[in-house]
Amino acid sequence: MPNIYVEFMDLKGDSLFLDGDSAHYIISVLRCKKGDDLLVFDGQSRFFKGVIGEIGKNSLTIIGAPYPPPETESSLDLILCQGLLKGSKMDTVIQKATELGIKRIIPMATERCQLHETRKLFRWHKIALEASRQCGRVVVPDISPVMPVMAVTSLLTASGAASFIFYERGGANLKALNPPKQGVQCYVLVGPEGGFTPEELSVSTRAGATAVSFGRRILRGETAAISAVTLLQFLYGDLSP
Repeated sequence: MPNIYVEFMDLKGDSLFLDGDSAHYIISVLRCKKGDDLLVFDGQSRFFKGVIGEIGKNSLTIIGAPYPPPETESSLDLILCQGLLKGSKMDTVIQKATELGIKRIIPMATERCQLHETRKLFRWHKIALEASRQCGRVVVPDISPVMPVMAVTSLLTASGAASFIFYERGGANLKALNPPKQGVQCYVLVGPEGGFTPEELSVSTRAGATAVSFGRRILRGETAAISAVTLLQFLYGDLSP
């Protein structure tokens, strides 16, 4: 059954009216017909399930009712602060982190970043939206504007949240650390190509982040991000057996 994202649910009784891009996608791309079943979500944990009723030139009506959202969201409120990566690597991180249940992604400008600004925020939002739709999530992660690493460390200080910075030159064993308190936000900082500088590590740890090691091998930026999110979801989130 197709899972369709809409920005706004125009509900009228037991009917949901769709037009614009959402209707075009259902009619022209998916080639759905009258009587087909659909699930619709708005990225804010609201679902609507029904069958397609009337179809116009670029609009349609779905007859049904609000539907309990599937339990696909992690209990871990995980925020990924990712050093900007070149080319399609950042696209990959956003897609895979969304699939793994991240709640928010903060692109981060660090000293060793080869990029310090971007015009890809809209593109990244669309990647997160499509990844949420594909994996059956009910929430689309927020993609923040690019922040300097020092602004991110200020966020850590102000929030008092649990936070981890993955560092290729040493750090604690993640399994040996105390888990974040349930319901508390958890930040994970991952560097760009070249990693964090010692100064950035020092500022981050003073802001409350715990330096964590990936072991003896140095991982690429995109591998490190996906690995960090997976490890934290396995230890503290919904990937644990």
